[in-house]
Amino acid sequence: MNPKSESRLLGFLHRKKRPSHPSTPPLLASIPPLGLSPSKSTPEPTEPLKTLPLFTKEILALCPRFRVLVVGKAGVGKSSLISHTFGIDMKSISHQKAGKSDINSELISPQNSRFVLHDSMGFEHGDLDNLETAKNFLKARGGEDVPLQEQVHVMWLCIQVPYAGGRVFEKGDEEFLELASAVKVPVVVVFTQFDMVVDSMFQDLDLPDDASEDTIEKLCVEKAEEKFQELCVKPLQKINPELRYARSSGLSGGENAKPDRQALDRLIQVSLVLVEKGVEGEAWIVYAMAQRGNAQVKLDGAIAVGMKRYWRGLASSTNFPGTKLEKCLDTVHEEMTDSWNFYDPNDLLLGDEFRKKVKILAQLVTPDDEKAKSLFGNIDVAGPVGGATAAAAAVIGLTTWFVEFIANLYHKTPEALRCFMGYIIDLTLILNELYFVVLHNPLPCRVTNADIDKALENYENSDLGRVHRDIRRYVRQASFLKIVQSNVAEMKVKELILEYSSGPTPRESTS
Repeated sequence: MNPKSESRLLGFLHRKKRPSHPSTPPLLASIPPLGLSPSKSTPEPTEPLKTLPLFTKEILALCPRFRVLVVGKAGVGKSSLISHTFGIDMKSISHQKAGKSDINSELISPQNSRFVLHDSMGFEHGDLDNLETAKNFLKARGGEDVPLQEQVHVMWLCIQVPYAGGRVFEKGDEEFLELASAVKVPVVVVFTQFDMVVDSMFQDLDLPDDASEDTIEKLCVEKAEEKFQELCVKPLQKINPELRYARSSGLSGGENAKPDRQALDRLIQVSLVLVEKGVEGEAWIVYAMAQRGNAQVKLDGAIAVGMKRYWRGLASSTNFPGTKLEKCLDTVHEEMTDSWNFYDPNDLLLGDEFRKKVKILAQLVTPDDEKAKSLFGNIDVAGPVGGATAAAAAVIGLTTWFVEFIANLYHKTPEALRCFMGYIIDLTLILNELYFVVLHNPLPCRVTNADIDKALENYENSDLGRVHRDIRRYVRQASFLKIVQSNVAEMKVKELILEYSSGPTPRESTS
């Protein structure tokens, strides 16, 4: 390669650096100690509130971990695939010698205990012992007769995208795929390291001297896509046209990896569909909790958890008879953070500081319009802008009125419904923002206070005001009786979450 071509190749392979994030949001940095000066009627501190039974704990009692079988030859990219899908450093669970694996070993990471991994070597030509061991394992772990928590919930057969022609699937691969279908184990064939094929296309291009890097990349991807369809997809369809596939790209390189998020999203989404259709019970929710590579799947799982119990009957307080509102909020808080399953070894998301910050936001939408103006000043409680409103709340902190309000029992009132809807939606959308903030952190994407503050700042400065405006429009005194009678306020909660969770803030590419 001549020096000029080499220079252009280096330019093509260059990628942007990860963005940095400021450590503390301006609106919440100055939050004073709790509330205004407490009145004599303010409830005295009591022992820590216990939550109501969590639905997530009930799901995990039946299926504590999502069980993944990954099959592939050494060097194909299995470790990086698992790392980026489940948000872990593979060193935390990999204690086997390079190139060696025991399919019967359960590999569990302390950085994400919601999944368990089984690793199998690929099936080299003539290696009958390895193939037979893998078959026996799959027979023992597949089928409806096996308890849910012992089943293999999904299998990923990993095959490197070839550079040239030749046999893509070994005979053993085909036999194993056939067995997986027979014992009803969901399978995704994952073609790995597509980015290496894209990079290899550069030398075959006939380019004008003034071709831009964008043009070069586009042509390389187009040629690589043609080769992928010819060498990978067509042979797979000949084996079984119903088999689902995905591919991975840009996962190698450790901290310098540049993951193709769209490709990873597809793998996670395809797996979810197969698990939801092919595995009984709530295994798909455990999968949504376990994976850390797809924001929409994470959000869908969190919504499903909420809709199963504590979001239902919000207006009529169906699930909270005789329960203090603060205990209800604590229950929702723990269940929602549990369902998102961040790597949070210091339990920052369950700490008093974060809970307080979410309550400060929820209190903005709780009182009626007149009461809100008396508490927070002459603010536009129905306006679309959240920053100024949140700034006012940050100065005031938790008001005595709100502290006393949540110390009462949950009753059928517009205030209680607005409080609960505000807390659920605010918390969910903050966690959604947090997902995109920590996504740029080195694996295992540990949550820090700076990350939480950044997520809060993003939400306050983008959707907070519009969310609260829509909640107030929905829960008007005149319409409250109809809401109670219909008892479908949870559908409005889901609607608003989906409406305002379109992506990271600021809206930037994560590819």
